[in-house]
Amino acid sequence: MAAKNWNLERGLAQGTGWGWILAYGILLAIVGIVALLEPLATGLATGLFIGFVLLSGGVLGLAAGFSGKGWRSRWLDIVLGLLSLALGLLVLWHPFAGAFSLVWFIAVWLIVGGALEISTGLGGAHHRGWLVFLGLIDIALGVILFFAGPASALIFLAFIIGTSFIFRGVFLCIFALRLRKLAD
Repeated sequence: MAAKNWNLERGLAQGTGWGWILAYGILLAIVGIVALLEPLATGLATGLFIGFVLLSGGVLGLAAGFSGKGWRSRWLDIVLGLLSLALGLLVLWHPFAGAFSLVWFIAVWLIVGGALEISTGLGGAHHRGWLVFLGLIDIALGVILFFAGPASALIFLAFIIGTSFIFRGVFLCIFALRLRKLAD
């Protein structure tokens, strides 16, 4: 298996410009740092992105409904398309509302996931204490996020997005340098 992975990486190193991958990794890391340093701008960008995704989904839903080529009923596609368009316009009108709603969805996900971890821990035979402990932490974090003020919510969102971009950028830089080493 290790030989197969080495041959794959060597083939990638010879067939691609590792410099482009390195540049992309550096760009992602810089965007991640900016996201961490500017939570307001990160919230605005996230809200705008959500708004454009909703608008796109609305247009596609309407197209599917009016063409009759959707996978659901024609009227359901039209109604969901209109709803998506309305939500997209609302989020574009107030992009921070979209960013806050994303934080609230994460909060609900943590609360539901924590409850499931606790129920699994109480009903299971293995790792009972850890599952209950992790479930309680997830519920506590979810409740904190759900009732956090707008500034705290934007800081959390910026932290999640910034951290993700930084790690992805660092990984791509390491990968590019490894490809460069293999190409030599």
